[in-house]
Amino acid sequence: MYVIGEKVVYGAQGVMEIVDIVDQTIGDVTRRYYVLREYSSPSSSLTYVPVDNEMLVANIQPLLTEQEIVEVIRLSKSSTQLEWVEENRARSEMYKRILATADRAKILAMINLVTETGLRREEEGKKNYIADENIMKKAQKMINAEFSIVLGIPEDEVEEFIRSTN
Repeated sequence: MYVIGEKVVYGAQGVMEIVDIVDQTIGDVTRRYYVLREYSSPSSSLTYVPVDNEMLVANIQPLLTEQEIVEVIRLSKSSTQLEWVEENRARSEMYKRILATADRAKILAMINLVTETGLRREEEGKKNYIADENIMKKAQKMINAEFSIVLGIPEDEVEEFIRSTN
């Protein structure tokens, strides 16, 4: 059970804060909900997650610890490399699935893949795929927000922390 004020990762939405736990009645049915709000923009809309819906609650994950972050970074640099998918739509779907699982090692591996592909395409005189760039920015935002909170560093220093971690 999560508590009010706790920061969590909620699927592809990234870092959110549990701002309330409420009972809502719709028709004859009263259910308890976690009320989540995006952590980085407190004025954003709220997300209601029924406490009794195991599938949706499974998308709520606690923030990683500093030790887990270091391990995830190491894992993303070694065995969790992703294979390039040539077909744009299939690649985009793969990226969306990775973000939805909030598997940080795979998200970092995805960021690495998009970055490496972009550099390779640049050497060929081509631009990186815009859809890949957009999903990478979303992934970086998720990673930077969580790592910044846990490590106590500004978000703009997270990439350097990742690069320097062996």
